[in-house]
Amino acid sequence: MPASALLDDTLDLLKAMIGMPSVSGNEKEVADFLEKQLGTWFPGCVRRAGHNLIVDLQGAAPGPALLLCSHIDTVSPARAWTRPPFAATVEGEKIYGLGANDAGASVVSMIAAARASFPLKSGRLILCFAAEEEAGSEGFVKTEPGLPRYDAAIFGEPTNMGFAQSLRGSMRAVMRSHGIACHASRPWEGRNACDAFAEDLRKLRCIDLKDNSPWKQATVEPTVIHGGNSTNQIPDLVEATLDIRTTPEKNNDWMATVFKQSGLDIEITVNRRKPMAGDPSSSLIKALRGARPDLGDYVFNGTCDMAFAKASSIVMGPGRSERSHAADEFIAVPEIAAAIDIYTDIVRAYLA
Repeated sequence: MPASALLDDTLDLLKAMIGMPSVSGNEKEVADFLEKQLGTWFPGCVRRAGHNLIVDLQGAAPGPALLLCSHIDTVSPARAWTRPPFAATVEGEKIYGLGANDAGASVVSMIAAARASFPLKSGRLILCFAAEEEAGSEGFVKTEPGLPRYDAAIFGEPTNMGFAQSLRGSMRAVMRSHGIACHASRPWEGRNACDAFAEDLRKLRCIDLKDNSPWKQATVEPTVIHGGNSTNQIPDLVEATLDIRTTPEKNNDWMATVFKQSGLDIEITVNRRKPMAGDPSSSLIKALRGARPDLGDYVFNGTCDMAFAKASSIVMGPGRSERSHAADEFIAVPEIAAAIDIYTDIVRAYLA
């Protein structure tokens, strides 16, 4: 297929996906649509697990197995959208719509690279387009054990096609600050949990999170705070949700130990995504650098399904991280065109 026709197909696929609301946990419509399209391009090679789609392409000769993975779900649209989030709006070279950048552009570019490489001369190419990456537990983490074994993986997230070898981990916790309730007109008879929260927050900020990772530190940030039952009552409890991002040096186990030693009342509620440190000597990195020496390293500040990978992996995809989860999210056509070429070059170099 000519490159121009493949690009046109790819853009049409992205526009169609944008028009199907797929907020995390509600991916059925887009999964049904994508399953049909993939079946047309890769007959007999597509299967489904829940709303997760897997394409298994095997070459004529033995060789290494490469996984290309991205996600088909989105966050809910921000209130500040000035364009319809669930309809593709084309303005010049930009395509606006929810999920255009995060991570529809990666999904369609990976599909295009697979089409450009199919049929394979050697090796194995596995595509996984996962549900519930943004929220939930029915996506890649659940599907990964059932995938064909792979030797390396690329996870599509907006990195401007730079590649990230390391990934921060993610945890969630609740910090509880305790007081003694009393009537607000006689505060001396109790202890305001808001004051306790201020003290606990100061202790939390004293934890040394700096390290030598690409991010220079782990992070612990209060995000959602609840407290008080009545406007005329001193609260006896303030609960703060903590968003925690860990690094290979200050990892999840380190964080749990520090919390225990702090004397703070902190309960870890989510602890699944571990930090990962890349291997610069891996066969994937060697193939990438050999095929596209123009690509640069990237520091990926988010987390993604790479946290659940069982092989050497990188994060790399079209678009820019700052557009993700923002109003009027968009992707530019030249970004998709470049991504198709880069993914295709890496697939061919690695499988060869």
